[in-house]
Amino acid sequence: MALDAAKREQVKQSFQQFLLNRANAIRKLQIEDLNINPFLIRILAKEMGFSDARSIVRWLVNQRLERGTVTSFGIALQDAAKVFSEGTGVEGADILKTKEDRHYYIQVKSGPNTIPKDLGVRISQLLRSAQRRNRGSVALFGMCYGNQRQVSSIVRKYVEQEGGIAWLTGREFWEFISDDPNCIDEIYAVVAEVGEEFRDPQGQTLSEILDAKIDELTSQFKELYGEKGETMWQNLLVHNS
Repeated sequence: MALDAAKREQVKQSFQQFLLNRANAIRKLQIEDLNINPFLIRILAKEMGFSDARSIVRWLVNQRLERGTVTSFGIALQDAAKVFSEGTGVEGADILKTKEDRHYYIQVKSGPNTIPKDLGVRISQLLRSAQRRNRGSVALFGMCYGNQRQVSSIVRKYVEQEGGIAWLTGREFWEFISDDPNCIDEIYAVVAEVGEEFRDPQGQTLSEILDAKIDELTSQFKELYGEKGETMWQNLLVHNS
């Protein structure tokens, strides 16, 4: 078993914190945070069913939250992976793993297609630097999900080929850091459990928090632009131009 009770609790806390951060982000949203683009809303109105204030607000809120959710969950996955770390203290490596008296310095990212070229080059530079500081060590690039077919050309070219850094992804990554081939299944089970059980300190689910926020912002939207019809559409342009 990859996760003893202590490690399981640490992993669970990483994902609970992710959802708590999302809950806090929703509660802090204000109407001015939505960055309303009247042209975009108008052109999508028919296809997206933007017939009134609430339908527009719901879409705007979801769009804003989705932009931050992927990044935030990537951090949660990285934190879960660090549960298996022996510590690093070396710039460029998130995880130190020792196998048969050899140190492995591992930079962790969430998925196989999440880094731009410049970051790929920088990761390789930092990992090679960590490797030079500990002769005989191995530098690796780890991705928390995905399989070999899904690994981006950026990773293959700038991390592996030009950077000289090998990579691990998905199941093989979790097995390497945990020494258990079923580790990814256990992590997946914890994710499911956290998603089912989550309540914030006020006892609310994410959907309840979101619905309440949409109600609040819809009222503000109506005051600014109106509820529906041509008046609403004209006000959207007037107040955002």
